[in-house]
Amino acid sequence: MLQELLKAAQTEVDNHSIYVWGGSGQLCCQVTEAWIRSMEHNRKPEMAVQEWKEVMASPYKDVARCFDCSGYVSYCLMKLGILNHRTDCDGLFARCQEVYTPTDGTLLFRVNPANKRDETHVGIYFNGNQYHAKGRQTGVVCEPYKASYWQKLAWFRALNPDEPPVPPTEEKVIVVGGSVWVRNSDSTKGKKLFVAHKGDSFPLLGYGDSGWYKIETKYPESYITNKERYTKLG
Repeated sequence: MLQELLKAAQTEVDNHSIYVWGGSGQLCCQVTEAWIRSMEHNRKPEMAVQEWKEVMASPYKDVARCFDCSGYVSYCLMKLGILNHRTDCDGLFARCQEVYTPTDGTLLFRVNPANKRDETHVGIYFNGNQYHAKGRQTGVVCEPYKASYWQKLAWFRALNPDEPPVPPTEEKVIVVGGSVWVRNSDSTKGKKLFVAHKGDSFPLLGYGDSGWYKIETKYPESYITNKERYTKLG
């Protein structure tokens, strides 16, 4: 099933599918400029229309499709028959179990910095790459996986309904250089919570927007720098 998911994801990269807000897999050759503008509304219609015009003037005009991020992932899962309708980022995450190390087929999520329970962007991990409908100037892409770009990793339960979901793989953040502050947000502007000392280790929960490690402590939100002279993963 994972190979089928990879094939569905890769096909839209190869077909030069584009980004349109609310797109769920509509063929570019079957939509109009007016439809794209109505979907984009007050967002970035000119950029989306320009991408559509470019693909319509290319050899991919009959195979390229229109997606936003959740439309793309939903479409790939629907191709496998394990999702029966387009679902937004929050809805996809609700059908998952959170994990902490990506394996092939893991869904990748970005979140609203003001509300960590609000998933705002989604992609799929395969073979060290991230597949996602990235934006209006790039469309659907496959690019090297960048851990700091994503804040949550999750396993879509229906990918293996006869087996338990992939269990979390615990990875630790180890303090290697002197002492360093643990803070309540992912920058030096965050409130200081306590000092971690050389040799201390903490379970890794994820990554902040800045790339700082999100770690498990007694506090609800705890972050520590990812600078190599202070910390490492182990």
